[in-house]
Amino acid sequence: MSLKSLSKTRWRIEPDRVVVYPYGLSYILAGVLAVIFVAGYFVYVYYLKNDIASSLPLLIVMAVVIALFVAWAGTAVEFETGQGIMRRKLFGFLPVSAVPFAKIYGISPVSNLAGSYTYRVFKKDNRYGKGILVSSSYGKNDDPNAIAFVDEVITPIHRQLELHDAPGDFIPKQIDQYKFFNVQGGTYTIKKNKMGGVLLGLVLLAIGIHELTPAAWLGHDFSIGRMCFMLFTLIGGPVIILAGFTETIFDKSSRLVKRSSPIGLGNKVYSFDDFNGIQTVRKSTNLIYSGTDVRIYFLRPGTDKEDAMILSSFFSTKKVERFVAEVNNIMA
Repeated sequence: MSLKSLSKTRWRIEPDRVVVYPYGLSYILAGVLAVIFVAGYFVYVYYLKNDIASSLPLLIVMAVVIALFVAWAGTAVEFETGQGIMRRKLFGFLPVSAVPFAKIYGISPVSNLAGSYTYRVFKKDNRYGKGILVSSSYGKNDDPNAIAFVDEVITPIHRQLELHDAPGDFIPKQIDQYKFFNVQGGTYTIKKNKMGGVLLGLVLLAIGIHELTPAAWLGHDFSIGRMCFMLFTLIGGPVIILAGFTETIFDKSSRLVKRSSPIGLGNKVYSFDDFNGIQTVRKSTNLIYSGTDVRIYFLRPGTDKEDAMILSSFFSTKKVERFVAEVNNIMA
């Protein structure tokens, strides 16, 4: 078995359940740590002249860490089709959560800023939250493991989930008043905090200009750090100001989605007829959740390629759900 295959999603299909193992990458991490620990232990004992007896506690700690990584790779998500329950089992045997099929919305792909994606289970009461991971990370849409996972696992499970859906689970929300759009006749303009963007842009631009004066805080050298800071403030400031005045408009009368900026930079126009769905992208900074982008997709006329446009970003998943509902209502 190759290292690459170890990192892929694994699954086991039985008559009354489907078991998925999404943490295969942990096997590779355990192997890498083992090599590092062995090398470190060798240096500790033979080069630093420590005896084996005194180094035994260190050896035990390293062995436990590696064992935990190996055990984590066995963490499984089980879909009990007979009982209609999904269970997550730590290390493959310790139940830590259980969700009835009736509460599951479905299994959907989740993209990240690096361009890769994973599959996660989402509940009906939190369709745009963190979700429960059920696959390893994929970098390409045509990844053979991803295609097989969809065909052999996701599609059959969705058929089982449909058996537990209630009639009112997927009724579109009735939008009587829009929270995230300014409505004028048949045009819907996404609300923006223009003042906040303008102030931030002006502050950055002012700092950049100050650094060009004799009283510059960072001196007057040509170090890479200073040059990058100057570029960020002198270019980033105006860009943020322009972004504050860039508008995204849904025009139902002409059936067009338009994005326009004061100087025409980045202007886009798409037809409702080319609409190809909405996707959310969860962002993280140093592994800490930092918000969710809502992206709308359009097919390029005459091709099978897509264009994506970021509509807005939110930290609250409830706001994401409401915003998506409003966009879908407009596009309907």
